[in-house]
Amino acid sequence: MKALLRIVLGLVLAALFIATVCFVTATYLMLASLPDYEEDFRLEGLKDSVDVLRDSMAIPHISASSPSDAYFALGFVHAQDRLGQMLRERRSASGKVPVPRYRDIDPVLSEMLIAYAAGVNAWIGEVSKGRRGRGAPELLLYDEKTIMAWRPEDSLRITQQFLGNLRQAESGGASIPGDRPKTPGLLKSTPKARLGAWALTSERTVSNSPILAIETSGPLSLPSTLYMADLQFPSGAVAGATLPGVPFVVLGRSNDVAWALDSNAGQPELQNGTSERVDSDIFLRTLYRLTQVVTAKDAVKLISEMPLFGLETVVIDKEDVMTWPGISDEDAILLRQQRLKELDARQRVFSVDGVMAVQQDTVSSAARSLLPLMAADLWRSAPMIPATDDPLDGIRQDALNRLAEWNGEMDRFSPEPLIFWAWARALQRRFLQDEFPAARDLWTNPNPYFLAAVLSNREEAAMWCDNRTSTRVETSDEWIVLALDDALVWITERYGPDLSSWSWGSEHVVNLDWSAVSPAGFLNGLLSVREPKSGGPYSLLSSQFGMSDEKPFATNIGTNFQAVMSVSEDKGFFFLTPSGQSGHPLSRFYKNLFSSWMRGDYRMMAMDLAVAEGGAVGRSKLTPLIQDEVD
Repeated sequence: MKALLRIVLGLVLAALFIATVCFVTATYLMLASLPDYEEDFRLEGLKDSVDVLRDSMAIPHISASSPSDAYFALGFVHAQDRLGQMLRERRSASGKVPVPRYRDIDPVLSEMLIAYAAGVNAWIGEVSKGRRGRGAPELLLYDEKTIMAWRPEDSLRITQQFLGNLRQAESGGASIPGDRPKTPGLLKSTPKARLGAWALTSERTVSNSPILAIETSGPLSLPSTLYMADLQFPSGAVAGATLPGVPFVVLGRSNDVAWALDSNAGQPELQNGTSERVDSDIFLRTLYRLTQVVTAKDAVKLISEMPLFGLETVVIDKEDVMTWPGISDEDAILLRQQRLKELDARQRVFSVDGVMAVQQDTVSSAARSLLPLMAADLWRSAPMIPATDDPLDGIRQDALNRLAEWNGEMDRFSPEPLIFWAWARALQRRFLQDEFPAARDLWTNPNPYFLAAVLSNREEAAMWCDNRTSTRVETSDEWIVLALDDALVWITERYGPDLSSWSWGSEHVVNLDWSAVSPAGFLNGLLSVREPKSGGPYSLLSSQFGMSDEKPFATNIGTNFQAVMSVSEDKGFFFLTPSGQSGHPLSRFYKNLFSSWMRGDYRMMAMDLAVAEGGAVGRSKLTPLIQDEVD
């Protein structure tokens, strides 16, 4: 017996020893992949030395004597902080729409793409030399023995994928039955990403200079889609949001102008009467040339010569606001734009803080437009719902009373948003599940455009109320009452009958998943973030619902970047992003900006190096590796 105990004890101790060794080794390798922002490098491919200052948020401020060296360094820091993300995007973009060979495009653009790729490969080369944990924690589990070199074509493909995500497409192969009206927008799927921008002219601002507001919506992830950077050229600074894997500032400013793009909720057909595709080389060439213009008029002239179909460009300088191609008053107004116009009409003059408050607005235009169509008859004629001994009667009346006083604010602590969206979801299910039993996305995600058309019988859309599986003809009045009860039963089963204990945030949870190359499930759960948040679809601070029956209002897509700029202000701008600069989960810059994003507390990125040095976390120098050293 004692011998058996000794054997068991030995096996347990051996297992503990092996587990400890594995843990220590894994921890060492993971920590080894954390970049040292004070480390200097001698790199092949540089023409001159480059200085990289990391400010208090680890945002790189790159000082270079030439554009090619600046973009080399941008590729280097992108890979240093986001190598796993870049490889994931490259893998996702492979096999996509063919892109032009970099040798066939504009020579200057080709030169910058080559320089950027050389910078990425310089970091990959440093990783390959060893003692850097393969450059990112997830690469310890990566299924490739070596990391393939970065090519200019990779940047073009990632750009083309980024542009493709802004476009709206038909939903899942479904088609409208011949005996039903062709209700506009029913089969349109929501774009994977959206760019938004608007500006105030100088007479509308406290500073008497234009203000530009920028936002992007897309995947909520750690790290985030965009990466902040400041490029200090001899001719001046260019700073803003960049896309890892791609050179150039996508949304940002120089000393003279600030620019942004608006994808108009992914509906290019609303602009310029066309839905032509923007090629990646034209897009990147435009971004590069925007860094060189000195007035908003020059920028618009440039863009009109290389049109970005489906994208409106908004540019400001110290005096003017210019847009191209511009949207006329006759164009369709989307629900979020309605709310923006409401807030714009309320106030004559805005400060930068006032613009930030508009960006953080969480009032749902969909709720304000749709709820009167859903509830008007119930508010006016309570006898439509016969009183019974059913405990749901009191809950129903309480819910209707609360909705009657609700202003559409999607506050995470309030029950009204939960009641409204659960009701809208149940109503859409009642309308469409019989027509599209296999296309769950059509009846799971509430579509306020469709619901409004049906409830107002626009172009005979009320025909959708009739359930084809029954012999009688149903009406919207019947479905409205039944859908309300569906929603209240669903909520009551989850949170009980007391409406004061219900809250939007209990269901509207933002999920920020670790966006690694190919993350393991348990690691993804450990490294992700879940938090209740205000807002929803069709509010300025927006999100998109998923299709899960268990968590229908949880979201991993929403507003993931916001910025406010004025060229007349101090060199820099204010921004919000849900993650930090680093894609490394053990870095203190992995999610250091998350709490600011949750609160709507904007951070300032300075373009003045003297300001950026305050609280800087590192400075490194990249110097050319001379040929003798290479040999």
